[in-house]
Amino acid sequence: MPPLLTVTGRDVLFAHWPLDPAALEPHVPDPLSVATFDGAARVSALALENVAVSPGSLSVPRGLERGFAQLNLRTYVEYGDETGVHFLSLDSGSRLGAAVGRRAFGLPFRPAASRLSRAGDTVRFSSRRRTDDGPSAVFQARYRPAGEPSVAEPGSLEAFCIERFSYLFPAVEAAAPLPGVDDDGVVVGRIERAPWELQPVEATLRTNTLFAAAGLPEPAAGPELRYSPGFEMGVLPPETRS
Repeated sequence: MPPLLTVTGRDVLFAHWPLDPAALEPHVPDPLSVATFDGAARVSALALENVAVSPGSLSVPRGLERGFAQLNLRTYVEYGDETGVHFLSLDSGSRLGAAVGRRAFGLPFRPAASRLSRAGDTVRFSSRRRTDDGPSAVFQARYRPAGEPSVAEPGSLEAFCIERFSYLFPAVEAAAPLPGVDDDGVVVGRIERAPWELQPVEATLRTNTLFAAAGLPEPAAGPELRYSPGFEMGVLPPETRS
């Protein structure tokens, strides 16, 4: 199946926090269930820059091919034999990118004042959600790679949080109607990409109100952090599982 589009990105910061599964369950809609690693759920923030969005079977509106910063908040879920990520929020530095994400994929994208800049090997990222119908969210970080690249070891926490190839949400919660998708099912969207190239990272999270904006309790422990220099992924058309 050809991808709807191909996304190329760079300077990805991964931050993974442990959370009590019981605290997360109210935020994971039925019939999905919370996936755990060593008894704890995980919530992850990804800060990155999309540098190119190329058309596949979906035409890309003019202007979307320009780069824009993006901030994702996600957790990890199961549905039958499917496992994947469930997005709690996606903040896009492009209003057009947010609109395409909602209409083509049904994902909860919001426009944001998001910016990523570089000075040498140091990356500065900031994002402030633009919203009239819900809480804003602010995230500010400075980070730089600090080690040799590698891939996630199978069975590790890195692999649990990072090596994911699908996202899931109930069709009734789609951010916009999806053609050919059954409202009674679960939407499964798949991506195609090589394994992430990961590096240790020195990072300072200056501001993070993502948990408060999502109605989640603040984590009791600090995050596990990783950096990736970049990625290219094909985004396939969403499907429905009954």
